Amino acid sequence: MDSTAPPNRVLLVDDDEMLRMLAAESLRHAGFEVSEAECGEAALRACQESDFDLLLLDVMMPGIDGYTVCETLRRDARAEWLPIVMLTGLNDSDSIERAYAAGATDFVTKPINWHLLTHRVRYALRTSRAMAEVRRSEQSLALAQRQARMGNWQWLLDEARFSCSDELRRIFGDVELAGTGTPKRFLHRVRSNDRDAVAAARQALLSEGAPYRLTYGMQRVDGGLTEVLEEALAVRDAAGRIVRIEGITQDVTERVQAEQRIQHLAMHDALTGLANRQFFAELVGVELARVRRTQGSCCAILHLDLDHFKSANDALGDAAGDQLLCEIAARLQASVRAADLLALNPPMQTAGTVARIDGDAFTVLLVDVRVATHVAMVAERLLQEVSRPLLFAGRELVLTACVGMALFPRDADSAESLWRHAEQAMYVAKRAGASRCRFFDEKMNSAASAKLQLENELRHAIARNELRLHFQPKVDATNGQMVSAAALVRWQHPQRGLLAPGEFIPLAEECGLIVALGDWVVAAAARHLRQWADAGLATVRVSVNLASPSFLQDDIAEKLAATVQRAGVSPQQLLVELTESLLMVDAERTIARLNKLREQGFALALDDFGTGYSSLSYLKRFPLDELKIDRSFVSDVARGGKDAAIALSIIELGKQFGMRVVAEGIETHEQAAFLLAHGCNIQQGFLFSKPLPQDRFEALLAAGGRLACRQLAPSPADPAESAR
Repeated sequence: MDSTAPPNRVLLVDDDEMLRMLAAESLRHAGFEVSEAECGEAALRACQESDFDLLLLDVMMPGIDGYTVCETLRRDARAEWLPIVMLTGLNDSDSIERAYAAGATDFVTKPINWHLLTHRVRYALRTSRAMAEVRRSEQSLALAQRQARMGNWQWLLDEARFSCSDELRRIFGDVELAGTGTPKRFLHRVRSNDRDAVAAARQALLSEGAPYRLTYGMQRVDGGLTEVLEEALAVRDAAGRIVRIEGITQDVTERVQAEQRIQHLAMHDALTGLANRQFFAELVGVELARVRRTQGSCCAILHLDLDHFKSANDALGDAAGDQLLCEIAARLQASVRAADLLALNPPMQTAGTVARIDGDAFTVLLVDVRVATHVAMVAERLLQEVSRPLLFAGRELVLTACVGMALFPRDADSAESLWRHAEQAMYVAKRAGASRCRFFDEKMNSAASAKLQLENELRHAIARNELRLHFQPKVDATNGQMVSAAALVRWQHPQRGLLAPGEFIPLAEECGLIVALGDWVVAAAARHLRQWADAGLATVRVSVNLASPSFLQDDIAEKLAATVQRAGVSPQQLLVELTESLLMVDAERTIARLNKLREQGFALALDDFGTGYSSLSYLKRFPLDELKIDRSFVSDVARGGKDAAIALSIIELGKQFGMRVVAEGIETHEQAAFLLAHGCNIQQGFLFSKPLPQDRFEALLAAGGRLACRQLAPSPADPAESAR
């Protein structure tokens, strides 16, 4: 016995007190824990009160005999598998058979050999443990089979008899699966597109003994379909003849459905249910291969991108944006119905696929294209569908999109290039305005290559110290004194010379460099302020324009404060300019960010005021210091009319809200005089000064910052001077 395990508990039942004493002493000496009972009634009570590992039970006792005790215990679930060794002086076969019939595990005849008794007890206990392990294994196997939903079956060929387990009946929902006949009678219930494979596999098994493993669908009697995995093999007799077929069939419906769902999710957009980029790419590859084999046909990719969808999404929220995308997806699918395309002359088909390949970008694959103008007709239809008004939350919304088109093999020789060229055409369409479509041509490819090269160069421009700040004075028009200045970024390109912002800022926004570029501008402006102060120059406040991605950073206030602190200047020396449309994105969070910037000491300005869609109820809550009248209202302000009315309204609004008003784009004395006469004395524009490089601006600071009004026009030789 295991010395670390507790001793086995034995109940000794006999009416002979001397036998009990000798037997108990022998068993205790062998390491067993022994309890005693003098009769059958006492034995039953002891078994109710305690658990024992083995029962030594005398057969012949007054009152309840050993047979009755054994039968009674076997009816109790607690003692169903308890080893019971009968002690009997009877040695006839009838008594032995009766003992086993009553449920005895073993018997020991009297007179008892005490040394052998301990060995018989150990053997009985060892056998009991082994049987318990077998029962546990059988229970585990049965549980595993139920959990695995697996049934077994057997086909006896000589008897033409098919038998199966209850689990197989449950899987197929058929209580009549077993019986005479052959499985052939069930073939008609196999899914039609699987039937030939199942029949062929079974025939090969019968004729050649070739085992099989296959998955197929089986129709249940209730009409449902069960997916099963079946394995079968042939059993031969001594002569090598196939005498029976044995197999297992497992219900794998849930697994197959899960695999189908996973496959669908892997190939489809989770939001709209459309094909995703991977699925669409595979379809395009297959279609191009088909077109190569077919003479006289081609296919086309249409790349559609929604116009300004991000603004709508920011204004309405992500949940509403998702609903809009789902509605657009449904419209696009409906607009490329095969019946409509077949009505064209000559007819054209769709591959049945509209894909969502990015946030607000979709693609369509058209096949059997004979006439390029038909592709344009489909594109126009897509644009019309997108631009139909949408009713959302009681409001009518109108979205627009642009479409780029590329044809194979005319525009590309591979799926990748066809897709890329359609996207390039889309960008050209966007530059032409909203709701436009364009075919690809090779000029676009050249322009795209040049753009890619410029993007790569821009990524290195900061590290290579190629960026420059120019400064345009903001002037008090009453006396020509500079009161502050706007910091404007330029790119000193090593080959192309000085580039204006319009030549690289949109690219920086598109390729994700705008935040890094904005960080550089703030840091450079702070460094210049420090340098001027160290040089003994009388500095002015410098304004920097903050792009949307920079402002939308949750830690923007702390980030700007750390930047100016590193430069050794005060936040009060910087004015942060923000665009009007930016402030209306999530207005509550915008107000919180503005308050944090003010708490850090930064002054705040609203740039290009009047060009967006500010709500005055929000505007009065924004902690702004300055309003800038956009140049689009300044150009004709001296002539009166609507521009003058808007400019005057902004001036009055600034006064009422306690904000300084600055007019930008001042180029003529008439503009300056009109605005000055109506209370806007802080002005910025070519009339006073172009944006100046660092050395010339430092000279202006050294001269006291006094400027004379002058009529200037931008120099054709210096395009950088004409743009911010």
